Amino acid sequence: MMNVKNLSETVTITMYGIFAYKAVTVANIPIAMSSAMSSAMLPNVASSYIKGEVESTRRQVDKALNVTMLIAVPSAVGLLVLAKPVMQILFYQPESLDLAAKLLGAIAITVVFYSLSTVTNAVLQGIGKVNVSVSHSAICVGIHVVVLVVLLMFTDLDLYALAIAMILYSLCMCILNQIAVRKYLGYKLKIKKAFVMPLVASMIMGVVAAAVYHGIYYFVRNNAISLIVSVVVAVLVYFIAIIKCKVITEEELRSFPKGNLIVKVAKKIHLL
Repeated sequence: MMNVKNLSETVTITMYGIFAYKAVTVANIPIAMSSAMSSAMLPNVASSYIKGEVESTRRQVDKALNVTMLIAVPSAVGLLVLAKPVMQILFYQPESLDLAAKLLGAIAITVVFYSLSTVTNAVLQGIGKVNVSVSHSAICVGIHVVVLVVLLMFTDLDLYALAIAMILYSLCMCILNQIAVRKYLGYKLKIKKAFVMPLVASMIMGVVAAAVYHGIYYFVRNNAISLIVSVVVAVLVYFIAIIKCKVITEEELRSFPKGNLIVKVAKKIHLL
């Protein structure tokens, strides 16, 4: 790897652009879905908490986090195993394709951490603890800056130092927020339900997606076709896996957009 301390300003800006405007931009797509979900849940959380219905608030938080992880975990796995095909179809520049794909794969886990912290931020706002999430952001930014400076000055990690610092920031943010939610709301995150089971289903999906992509690409030599087919197959495999592994209930399925239709189809093909 090139040592960032010996690079010209132009090269440094170009390299940073690969990280910030390619890898981070793609990773932000599934995170945006979590932000939308958080915004949708905020009124209900605030309303039930103000009424003193703490148990109802906990159930809403639990439901939101579980549904969010059902989206975030497979998104992270998908970006990891299909990083290069995704980058090739969105930002096809041969000279930077490999680096951009590696960086996307490196920061894929932040999709999970940022999605979780986005939801918990909304929860803290909904229960009137806005300053808590702001203070957490300040703490995490401080840690992020210190770690990034140290890595850039004393290692040759180059752009991977940015990836490590980004992962650390998102991890610290979701940990601090989760501690606060447990403190102020008495809610304890169910690790197996929220992370372990979706991860198992996502790993099955990831293996199938990678195999389908490379299998089709071997014959057609077309990235777009191979990627589209592998994504469609991955979605179907993940859908079957989360139902067969009992990761999701019928009630949770109905909370998804077009949830009633999804349930109807699942019952018709005897998945439910």
